[in-house]
This record gives sequence, structure tokens and C-alpha cells, in this order.
Amino acid sequence: MVVNQFGQFGALLKREIIENRNLFISTPALLAVIFFVFSVWVVSFVPSAEIATGIEYLSVLLDGLSPLQMAPVFLLPAVPFIVTLYICAIIYLINSLYQDRKDASVLFWQSMPVSNLQTVLSKVVTICATAPAFYVAILFVLYLLAVAMLTALGLTYNVQVAGLSYMFMASVLSLLLIYLSAITTALWLLPSIGWLLLFSAFARKTPILWAVGVFILLGFLEDFVFGSQYLANWVESRSNPQQYMFFEFTDVVERLISYDMLFGVVVGSILIAGAISMRRFID
Repeated sequence: MVVNQFGQFGALLKREIIENRNLFISTPALLAVIFFVFSVWVVSFVPSAEIATGIEYLSVLLDGLSPLQMAPVFLLPAVPFIVTLYICAIIYLINSLYQDRKDASVLFWQSMPVSNLQTVLSKVVTICATAPAFYVAILFVLYLLAVAMLTALGLTYNVQVAGLSYMFMASVLSLLLIYLSAITTALWLLPSIGWLLLFSAFARKTPILWAVGVFILLGFLEDFVFGSQYLANWVESRSNPQQYMFFEFTDVVERLISYDMLFGVVVGSILIAGAISMRRFID
């Protein structure tokens, strides 16, 4: 029974990736290609002597340094990918359950031995763990190509490139930081995930307008009736990237086990439970 349930859940995850491959695979892959082509294009305009000097300086600078110390530096090239992942996550969450209902695929899946709980949780796991894994994998290929290109240039200009191995190890560690940050971000922002899924399951049209509009309305009513702004302040406090982005591995346990994190997980779980219940009411 347990093995069968895992098989069903794995099939649901596979379905999510296949149906949303443009968001989770094609988009970061295209971004990586643009980055690489742009880098090659820029290098083609740099004089050979400056390229050799730059690679030699980089190799000497990195040689012998700890990859753990260098890892945060390699988070910078990943920023556009992280921003893209956030945007794609919003698009995916607000349309996931809504699209099921719109194209009537929810009827097919409800006819299968798959519960609403499994279906909604598959979407949560997809955006919390599976989608970031694809982004990190594509970043890994990009970093690998970058190191290979630097090594080839170093050999071409007869420059010592011993330190580049440390750069590669640091880039791999930075990818681990990025993936941990993505999972922590999903847990920290679980109320937002639950909120978007709730209106994706509820709204008959334009779920994004419902999600944003109801939130603004609640904030206005709180300010008008009670004269307070607790909702707005709470959302603002959870919008600070320093709360969930990792810049070193020593922060992992502290960030994951905290009152604010646990409270957000509880609120998000309640909203996700609401989305699961709402999914039973189809058009």
C-alpha cells in the first residue's frame, strides 16, 4: 500500500514537471544559454593580453583558498535565476489548481485513485523542492561550462590555472546553498504558497486578481475597523530575503528551527488545507 502511494505521488510530480516544463526547465535553460553566449561575446572583444592577465590573477587569487569561504561569492551570478524562479513559482501556483478546473482535468484525476490531498501536496512539493532542483542543475551546467571555458583560455595563453579547481568546488557549494535557500524560502513563504493555491482552487476567473484583491481588502478592513496594520507588518517582515537566504552553512539550523518559521508553516498549512477542501467544489 505504501509503495503504491509513493508510486502515485511520484506520477503526480512527474505530471507537474511535464505540464510545466516551460517554467521549470525551458526558462532557466534559455537564461543560461543567454548568459553563456553573452559571456563569450564579451570575451571576444577583450584583447588577448588582458584575458591572459585576468585569468592568471584569478588563478593566483583563488589558489589555496577555502571553497567554503568563496562559495557566497558565486551566489551573485545565480541572482537572475533565483528571481526567475520566484516569478515562475507565482505563475505556477496561481494557475495550477485553476487550470485543472478550467480544462476539466480535475474530473479525470478525481476519477483516479488519487486523493485531493495527494494532488495539492504534489504541487507544493513541486514548487518547494523539485523545481529548485532543476534550476540548480542548469546552474551547475552553466558553472561547469564557465570553468571549462576559463581552463581552455588559460591553456591557450599558457597561463597557470591551478586555482580554478577551487573555484569549481566553491561554485558547487554555492549551488548547495542556493538549493537550501530555495527550500527554506518555500517554508518561510508557505503562507504565500497556501494563499495562492487557495484562490487558484476557488476563483472562477483571474485567480491572481482575487488573491491580490482579497489581501488588499483585508488590510484595508483591518486598518479601517481596528486602526492597526498587523497584517501588512507581518507580510513585510516575511519579505526580507535575509530571513531565508543562506550565505553560509552555519545558518541552516538556526533558520529552519525558529518560532517565526514554525508559525509561518502552521499558517501556510492551514491555507493549503483550505485549498484541498476547496478543490472538491468543481465547476
